[in-house]
Amino acid sequence: MTGRFLLPLAMACIALTSCAPEHGGDTSAGRKAQADRAFAACPTAGLSEAMLVQGRPIEEAPAGTCVVKAADAGSTQAALFLGDFYRAATTHPNRAWDRIDTFGRETHWYREAARRGSERGQFLVASEGDRHPYMPLHDNLLDWYIQAARQGNDQAALAIARAYKLGRIKPAELHDFRTWLAQNARPGTVQANVAATLEEDHAPIIN
Repeated sequence: MTGRFLLPLAMACIALTSCAPEHGGDTSAGRKAQADRAFAACPTAGLSEAMLVQGRPIEEAPAGTCVVKAADAGSTQAALFLGDFYRAATTHPNRAWDRIDTFGRETHWYREAARRGSERGQFLVASEGDRHPYMPLHDNLLDWYIQAARQGNDQAALAIARAYKLGRIKPAELHDFRTWLAQNARPGTVQANVAATLEEDHAPIIN
């Protein structure tokens, strides 16, 4: 390993092992902040591009191991970084990726970010899993879309509207979300347009 990477990796290890949350603070929030500091210290510049071209899982690089440790410790940004890497690997021309379950790894890391409250993670778990546009939308995917939309993710709100117009969502499944939109959508916004769409009648694929 070159000296260029030794100092950042050492800093990341220190962040994971010796940074304690403030006294009286939220322990979970303290651990997350500690993990985020560890991720920030990982030498990630050029990492994804190099590993994608080589057709190697990112965990095989010391810097990639650093990112995985930060993600496992609670860093949402690290989990998104890993999800983005495997999402890119899914469509990369290097045939080595055909032998690796890139979609499974991508979904795993996006779900970890989603569970930690990331609206981007929530949207990506839903959109990457939503691969049957003419079938009813699975309840779990709808839940992730709704969580992301409530945090202001316009792409998630639009995805819900599109699925509803195609009859992929039963009106009853959107009752709580409609109520939330009525209370929170500001005039002229994407959310307001989605709210109007959800008030229209669209026959579900399965009644």
